Amino acid sequence: MAYRSTYVCDAPPTHPLPASPTRDPWKDNARLALITLVAFGHCLEPLRGVASIDALYRFLYLFHMPAFAYLSGAVAGTEVNPKLLRKITFQLLLPYLLFQGLYALAAHLPGWPDAGPVGITTPYWLLWYLPSLAAWRLLLPVFMRLRHPLLLACLLALAAGWADDVGYGMSLSRIAAFFPFFVIGHRYAPAWRERLRGPLACVAALSALVALGWIAGAVPDPRWLYGSSGYAALGVGDASGMLWRMLRLAAGLAGSAACLALVPRRRFAVTAAGTRSLQAYLAHGFIVKLAVAAGAFGWLAQREPPAVSALALLLAAWMLVRLLASVPAARLLDPLTCPQWLERRLWRASAG
Repeated sequence: MAYRSTYVCDAPPTHPLPASPTRDPWKDNARLALITLVAFGHCLEPLRGVASIDALYRFLYLFHMPAFAYLSGAVAGTEVNPKLLRKITFQLLLPYLLFQGLYALAAHLPGWPDAGPVGITTPYWLLWYLPSLAAWRLLLPVFMRLRHPLLLACLLALAAGWADDVGYGMSLSRIAAFFPFFVIGHRYAPAWRERLRGPLACVAALSALVALGWIAGAVPDPRWLYGSSGYAALGVGDASGMLWRMLRLAAGLAGSAACLALVPRRRFAVTAAGTRSLQAYLAHGFIVKLAVAAGAFGWLAQREPPAVSALALLLAAWMLVRLLASVPAARLLDPLTCPQWLERRLWRASAG
């Protein structure tokens, strides 16, 4: 099977042509929905001091990044060749380095709410997904040649919590913690997709999400949902940590299945924006941080009731994603998100 990344630079994002009939609208709708939830979660983050906002934040983090890993695995292949290495290099690693540098520069702006990237090897905030996806794409061919790939991926996720030095550096902790969702998506997505359809599946999905909303309140520390820390850093022993991580894997899987079961399967006018989700993912962080610096979230935190603020932020996240995933934005951001100008200069075509 040929390699097909969730973020495809060589898709036709920069001109308003209709999507190819061979494209699956469900996958593009899912990308658009998930990137909106990611932006929504980042918008909720500055307001986590409000109890109801914090509960909603934890609920989103139970499933939205596991669902992204699942969807990425669903479109990933297991063939290892120069084309795969080229795509990993120029569609994932180079954009990571470019945006790591851009966020480092942005951190010098007046009012920027944090210190910016710590260094090249520690992904800044939302950039962790790019090196993680690169690692998953390289790990998948190895694991799929083993007898029990999913079991071994889960054991890797559980064992990674034992190491005190596995954390944000190189995104190692998240690579291990979310890899089972990637394997599940690759191995089971087609069969599950056929089963998770119809009115009964939608009712079950909604029921599962309601149950997860209640479960989210029992999470003792939101860092359990990030997958970025070992058990010692979370203040628990290895046995308790493995139990909590197993519960987190189960909740993430249930939430991913429920969320994706509700994604429409037909094409809409906005479906094509799902093919341009990479630039929305990478660029929306600048807008969120600048809004924090401008005091927008401080003003919003004083509004009542919190549900109105949450709805306003969901609408803002949707509008922000639609803006950043638009054709003009793609033309502007493509040199950074899909640096083909570097690819042409650096990649040497094989003689054959």
